[in-house]
Amino acid sequence: MAMNKALAPQLQPDAPAQKTYFYINNPHARQFPEQELIDLDRAGYTVVLNRVAVDHVPPFVPAAERIELSTLLRRIAPDDALVVLELASLGCNARDVLSTLMQCRKAKIAVRCVELGGAELTRRPEPQAVKTLRAIIRMETSARSERSTNSLKSARESGRPTGRPASLSRIDQERIVRFLGKGLSVSEVARRFGTSRQTVMRVRAAAAPQLKDG
Repeated sequence: MAMNKALAPQLQPDAPAQKTYFYINNPHARQFPEQELIDLDRAGYTVVLNRVAVDHVPPFVPAAERIELSTLLRRIAPDDALVVLELASLGCNARDVLSTLMQCRKAKIAVRCVELGGAELTRRPEPQAVKTLRAIIRMETSARSERSTNSLKSARESGRPTGRPASLSRIDQERIVRFLGKGLSVSEVARRFGTSRQTVMRVRAAAAPQLKDG
């Protein structure tokens, strides 16, 4: 008796298996990263050599300038995974590492780091490691802002010049003041000296605040 087509099982095509890729940065040696591959094997990963990318760059090189890493990220398909031994493989500082992780999240690439226990770093909600990275970045930003504020305050108290260095020589600044004194407009003076109106106005404010706007 023929089976009713409506009740017949519908065969679905096999979903492609997730592929796992590996990235290693070995700045201290140019030889094949045998020890790193052993470490990956001990962590429970089956390493396929044609899915391994290796850079030999100093730790201070940004992720975007790590040629093999950039090539690998373009190669990995959505829903595949990237495994690194340490977080430093993904960037030169906390901000750079976080940027790499967000790039991978956008591309739907799962990222796992052996030194952090293999947790997926691009999943939602964010794991504690990524939250810690964000906290470190906020702390560094706050510290830089505080240093900048204190440096500016110290410079003002000691009478040192602050702000951007002058783009014009002292002679040119004196000539600008004279031209403005003759009635030339700010725009005309800026054109003659190949500079911006803002620069001319800063020169005028510093040397001749009594002049009216041109």
